[in-house]
Amino acid sequence: MDKFYEYTFGFHQHGLVASDRWLRISGWLVLLCACAALLSAWLRLRSLSRTPAGPAPSNPAARVAVLALFASVGTTLVSIWNRGVEVNHFPAQNMSEVLVVFGFAMLVAIAVLHFVMKLRESGQGWAIADDVLLALVAGSTLLVNYESEHLPNAQRDLPPALQSYWFSPHLVALIFSYASLGIAGLICAVYFSMRFWLGVFRGGRSLWSQFLVFGLLWLVPFTQLVTIPVFLVTGLCLSLARRKLPAADAFKSIERTMEQVSYRAFAVGIPFLTAGLFMGAFWAQEAWANYWGWDSKENTALVTWLVYIAYLHVRMLGGYRGEKAMAVLLGGALSVFTTFQLFGYMPDTQKNSLHKYTDFSLPAREGQQGQARVGGDEQAMVTPSQR
Repeated sequence: MDKFYEYTFGFHQHGLVASDRWLRISGWLVLLCACAALLSAWLRLRSLSRTPAGPAPSNPAARVAVLALFASVGTTLVSIWNRGVEVNHFPAQNMSEVLVVFGFAMLVAIAVLHFVMKLRESGQGWAIADDVLLALVAGSTLLVNYESEHLPNAQRDLPPALQSYWFSPHLVALIFSYASLGIAGLICAVYFSMRFWLGVFRGGRSLWSQFLVFGLLWLVPFTQLVTIPVFLVTGLCLSLARRKLPAADAFKSIERTMEQVSYRAFAVGIPFLTAGLFMGAFWAQEAWANYWGWDSKENTALVTWLVYIAYLHVRMLGGYRGEKAMAVLLGGALSVFTTFQLFGYMPDTQKNSLHKYTDFSLPAREGQQGQARVGGDEQAMVTPSQR
């Protein structure tokens, strides 16, 4: 028991600093949140036929899940604060630190959406959906924290290019937008998974369309860590509730509400994504006299923003609803994943990107814009006779 306690909370014998100890405590709280949310969903599912219409009653497991969620938000914030003290700057210089901030943003986003959407006031069925969504986000955060602990996180000073007051607000805005938009993508994955399994259990659905859209997620590297559990958990829940499933018209109402929920998550994230891009441009102008340097991260972030603008356009002006709108929103989630995760392993990123934080064997560099500015200054200093 003593060894378990020491490993769990990270005594100094294991060489863990304060930020790592608090992150481990947060991990156990997130695990408690996920388990309690799943238990709450199971209890609600068992009493679904006996529950009267109206707001869903609370249960002890649901209260534990919400308390664990807020406790994990607090402990993760303390971990980030301690990490900032340890490295003497905002802790978002390498992928390990960025993942911790991303996990914190996911917890904050789901906490905000939990109270803004108020799904539990819409009935017992929506309370089950709220519990499952909370469990999925908590599980995803747990995987993110686990991955962050297994990445290099050596303490390094910020390179001169990053020593700016734009550093923390630019990163916080983008990471929070990725978290909110990622939750919207998670709802889309549940949406298409539900349509697929309903077609399996009841027939009459376009199985090929659902399989094609969701199958594309299986082909994108590393997304299987999220999509496969979502696919299997959704199928398991619908399989257990096969005898109590509502009529087809009721599921149409559920699908419409899921689309509205995903749109609200999108509405939370898109202003932060836009603000993050603008702050990055202003920062680049101040540092290198160039608003846009065609950095690989900048390009992928711009593509992501354009995909979401296209989603907003087709939804507001094109009248896209249901499967079409959710497919476009799911494409935005794939673009977010590419921007946030995969771009760091692209050859151009490893060589020249200002946003490189995946290779610790190389010293920090200022990227294409910094190199262009330095090269231009050096060339300008050459006298005509030297030329």
